[in-house]
Amino acid sequence: MKAIVTTAFGNPPKTTIENRAKPTPREGYSLVRIHTATINQLSKYIRQGNIPGLNAPLVLGNEGAGSIEESARFAPGTRVGIYGGNKLGITEDGLFQEWTLVEDARLFQLPDTLNWDAGATLSVNFLTAYRALTKAADVKAGQSILVAGATGSVGNALVQLGKALGARVIALASSADKVTRARDSGAHDVIDLSQEHDVASAVRGLTDGQGADWAFDPVGGTVLNQLLYSVRFRGSVVSLGFAGGMEPAFDALEIIAREKRIVGYSLHAETDEDVSCALAELVTLAAAGKIRPLIDSTVTIDGFEEGYARLASRKAIGSIVLHLQDNATEAR
Repeated sequence: MKAIVTTAFGNPPKTTIENRAKPTPREGYSLVRIHTATINQLSKYIRQGNIPGLNAPLVLGNEGAGSIEESARFAPGTRVGIYGGNKLGITEDGLFQEWTLVEDARLFQLPDTLNWDAGATLSVNFLTAYRALTKAADVKAGQSILVAGATGSVGNALVQLGKALGARVIALASSADKVTRARDSGAHDVIDLSQEHDVASAVRGLTDGQGADWAFDPVGGTVLNQLLYSVRFRGSVVSLGFAGGMEPAFDALEIIAREKRIVGYSLHAETDEDVSCALAELVTLAAAGKIRPLIDSTVTIDGFEEGYARLASRKAIGSIVLHLQDNATEAR
């Protein structure tokens, strides 16, 4: 089978396509034929050597979708989504290969509403968004939420899930095209950052002068401070990403004087039980058509570097999906 192997971390990393033996099934694991996997920020940081303590060679890929080949839990041919947790594509070989052994607890059956591309992106992005909305925050119906990077993978999930929870969603987008896509995903209001530079003022104008109840930041960098100014008195900003920078600056006086909070969230700190419950909720929402992952583009094994180039461009609208099988474009 083909496997994309990062042989040395760095910028640029060293990566090759190898022919490897298909994994041998063992107890507690399922052998999955991988159809699709996502090219995301996590794998980019790993391959560039930005996460200490990890070792190459390594097959990346932490979330994806495939069909069961051998399993004690699922019937052969069952379409499954894969959440790699803290292991797959991080400390052990992941999903950028044609077959992978996956712990049964990391698998969930895909609803028929999702094709291989959408199925690959349901776990990490939507899990992160769902738990950020319901654990790090406590979003209630009727509240207002502000979402930065609203057309990125996690941002788009926040928009869709925020709407599904009954919140009023205000999205931030950086171009006219992204404004349209954010509206299509369910945002009630969209602030075009190419036209509006005073985000806080724009948000207050949409919320009767109060500011948003919650703000969610999958971007980091200078965006966090803009969100801090945009939430109401005693409002909160949830930080869950750093694509725009790992050392954001923020106004301490704003936090103290208006009793605001910055809350961190990491999916990889969740328990298996909480992840399982959240995945069940997401599958139900997807089956009902209330959420659907947004796909920016797809690449093949031989063209996987094009996916990382697209990710680095910051122009992607939605997720970038790697096809591991020739029939990955089929609906199911």
